[in-house]
Amino acid sequence: MSINRNLGVDLYGLWVAAKDNYPTVAYQYSWALQFVDATERGLTYAFQRPDVFGGGTYGPVYQPWRDLRDSLAAALSETRTNLLGVADVLAMAVTTYRETDDDAGAAFRDAMKTRPEPQPTLEVPMPR
Repeated sequence: MSINRNLGVDLYGLWVAAKDNYPTVAYQYSWALQFVDATERGLTYAFQRPDVFGGGTYGPVYQPWRDLRDSLAAALSETRTNLLGVADVLAMAVTTYRETDDDAGAAFRDAMKTRPEPQPTLEVPMPR
């Protein structure tokens, strides 16, 4: 039986998604999350106000702002986790496919001979 070279390229494409694309995007979410998390330190201080204004120590805006901040942090964190989970599943699928199908394994090894091992790009985005 002849080896389908396209299968190796397809598996390599999934491998790139698992080892580069998804982790790279997940890193961007981690990067954004660090700035949201950094607001925790000064959050209560920023909203403190004199009692003369009434409405409590932090006023009426603190809790809605905190809820928004916490929702954003949760969304960023969950998305990052989900992206890394998809990357793991894709890598597992490629590994299982190449280990259980001799032709697929051979095609994948041939594709890897001419292509680099994918690595995530962990660069800090530049502000615009």
